[in-house]
Amino acid sequence: MFPKSFLSIITAIVLVINFYIIYAYDLEVSRWARLSTTSIFLIILLSRKLYGKRMLIAFLFLLISDVGLFHYEDSLANMGTFLMRIAAYLLLVFVVVPELKKLKTNWFQKILFVVVFILNLGMLYLLVDMVPQQYTYPGLNILFYAYGISMITLVIAAISYSNRYSDKTSFYFTAAALCLVFSDITSFIAYYLEFYEFYFPDRFFYILGIAGLVKFTSLGRSHQAVTELESL
Repeated sequence: MFPKSFLSIITAIVLVINFYIIYAYDLEVSRWARLSTTSIFLIILLSRKLYGKRMLIAFLFLLISDVGLFHYEDSLANMGTFLMRIAAYLLLVFVVVPELKKLKTNWFQKILFVVVFILNLGMLYLLVDMVPQQYTYPGLNILFYAYGISMITLVIAAISYSNRYSDKTSFYFTAAALCLVFSDITSFIAYYLEFYEFYFPDRFFYILGIAGLVKFTSLGRSHQAVTELESL
């Protein structure tokens, strides 16, 4: 049994090591650091034996996507990396979906959801259009849209989960989901737009995201919905 501060200490150490590697070494070494980081948190997850199958498979998909980064410039590996992350995000959605089945929404909230979803798709379209020509290949746009929709879906599920329960468990899941999405956005800016300093926030949010998922699995799931928040 690890002490309470163990996860926080490991997270801080891994952050410092990753920042140093990003600063001092090239992209390939940085990718090794990312893969090692995911492996470390996966080992911690397995050691606690509190995970569900969906969470475990989502972690494995994230690990496989990190392996794909070593050949990210190859179109097939690039495609596989996208598919692994899409699958991971959808699995994370299904981790909390059973606890959202009784969530009530009114017509205004449904319309607001549709409007926000359309606005996010518009932003996604702008991002896809910014991808330099040398990175494109047949099907990339479709993958980008599917990837973006999976991220939007994860954020909506996480925020709905947080609104319904409003406790420590929902906080860590929501924070982890948002961190993973922020990581992907900054990674897009770093890689495709070649603003390499964005690899620092990319790694920062990614590490906090997977650490948050590990913390989420260690907390109880017997929480009760907050009555006044049960309807979004």
